Amino acid sequence: MNIIGQESAIIDGEIRILADGVALSGINIIGGGIVIESNGSRIEGCNVSECAGSGVVIRSSGNSIINCSITRNSLVGMKIWGSNNTVQWNRINANDDCGIIVYGDGNVIESNELLENIHDGMEIEGSSNMISRNNVSMSHGAGIEILNMSSGNVIESNDIYGNGECGIEVIESYENNISGNSLNGNGFGIKTERATNNLISSNTVISSIKDGILISDESRCNIVHRNNASSNHDAGIRIEGSKDNMVIGNSVHSNAIGIDISRSENNTIRGNRAMMNGVGIRLDIYSTANTLYHNAMIDNRQSALDSSVYYGRNIWDNGSEGNYYSDHICQEVCSPYNIQSGEERNNIDRFPLSSWDEHLMDIKFVWPISGCISAYAKGLAI
Repeated sequence: MNIIGQESAIIDGEIRILADGVALSGINIIGGGIVIESNGSRIEGCNVSECAGSGVVIRSSGNSIINCSITRNSLVGMKIWGSNNTVQWNRINANDDCGIIVYGDGNVIESNELLENIHDGMEIEGSSNMISRNNVSMSHGAGIEILNMSSGNVIESNDIYGNGECGIEVIESYENNISGNSLNGNGFGIKTERATNNLISSNTVISSIKDGILISDESRCNIVHRNNASSNHDAGIRIEGSKDNMVIGNSVHSNAIGIDISRSENNTIRGNRAMMNGVGIRLDIYSTANTLYHNAMIDNRQSALDSSVYYGRNIWDNGSEGNYYSDHICQEVCSPYNIQSGEERNNIDRFPLSSWDEHLMDIKFVWPISGCISAYAKGLAI
């Protein structure tokens, strides 16, 4: 069944699709929205606005929403309960809740514009989907939020800027791939809370109001790899209250702190370049058993600071090679480098490097990390 709107055709009410394979195009819907209960329908070139509820609700599979304008609705722009739907080239703006909320698996959401939605630009709830090449910006909350034990999502090549709380936020979710996104001027750039075994790789995170990348609140086994985190107001990359994470091969420059480890343990900080920050790498008083080597601290106001009360428990070398410090002049052999603590006793890098090369950023790893699942992912309380 094909339903094609004539020029300026307006429906004041709700369209509910109950038959499979309906094609709906060129219609303006005001007040009631579109509800899709059946499979395989195609909605194209429609305008859905000023609905009392959500603009588009999909409760089925295999549907396509293409090149529609979904704006100024009282609740969510689009809710997706079904699976394997395609949402492409739409403008989903200025809705009073989220732009899109996804509950189903296998949906492809790409090349859409989601601007100025009141809550989050997009929420992924307990599901696995492909989210790519969208512009998700200027929401009051997060640009993209992944929560409620979501796993297997790929969030890649999105432009995310000017969101009030966060560009991308991962809460109590695991094994999601967040790669190749551009984030600019968000509250936090990328943030995790109680999140496990996620890959955060090759993103550009600049000019965040707070931290560029924050791994927090008992997050474990996350890999932060090959990101550029620069010109953020606080830290380029911060690990806070978390353990067993890897921060490898990142470039952090022109932040207040390049890499900051706070109340965290057993993290690996390797092969990162920290340049022109207030402090290159800092560990606070309650951080312990962290390992740092092959990092380059270049032209920072202070290269490194380790204030841990667990003296000597953070290890600044791998047993034979440590880190490079541009303020440490080596002769034929490098003498140990004192890591300032602010107290009488300083930690040391026993084997500082006399030079540093970018090949030290090329680090092989296996993801997801085997055997690392938090209690919430097993359905237990933390």
